[in-house]
Amino acid sequence: MAALDAGVRRALGQLLRDLRRQQGLSLAELSRRVGVSASALSQFETGRAEPSLGTLWQLGRALDASLFDFFASEPKESVDLTRVEDRTVVTYDRARYEALARSNTRNMDLFLLYLQPGEGVVREAVGHAGEECGLVIEGELVVHVAGSTYRLGPGDALWFDSEQPHTFEVVGDEQCVSVWADTIPRHRGGAESSESVFS
Repeated sequence: MAALDAGVRRALGQLLRDLRRQQGLSLAELSRRVGVSASALSQFETGRAEPSLGTLWQLGRALDASLFDFFASEPKESVDLTRVEDRTVVTYDRARYEALARSNTRNMDLFLLYLQPGEGVVREAVGHAGEECGLVIEGELVVHVAGSTYRLGPGDALWFDSEQPHTFEVVGDEQCVSVWADTIPRHRGGAESSESVFS
């Protein structure tokens, strides 16, 4: 995994700490929920270390946050226009995510997923509450869902219940580009809405 910039790592750590405290969770309790040691979580929060992409998904699930929430730099209005140059971009290993909508009142993530070819899946399989749907734009993609595999080419789409562990694998030597939507966790004003985490 390419290392995050030190400033990004510190900002991510501060947000993780803020989210954990807002929900009244101790490091020990969050550790139990995520399956990562409390000492590692402490290092994430102080910016001395960075979580893997899979760990970020698990943290998102435990803290009711989308992956994009961890990297967005400012809150957005209830109507939000995101210019191409203003997209929130998250890159880990062979995966690049570009958020197409960043409103802080959204109940779903819409994003482009760019996957580079390589050996095996792009990350460990992770499940989370909610549902998601994707459409391949270019290249070929295998989506692994709960032990089953689905091969998609340009124009093919897949919907699934995201409680099932899932991950992605590029077919061939070319980049795969797809667009995805998934529900995300929201607990605003004490009301709970659909709960999921970014892909």
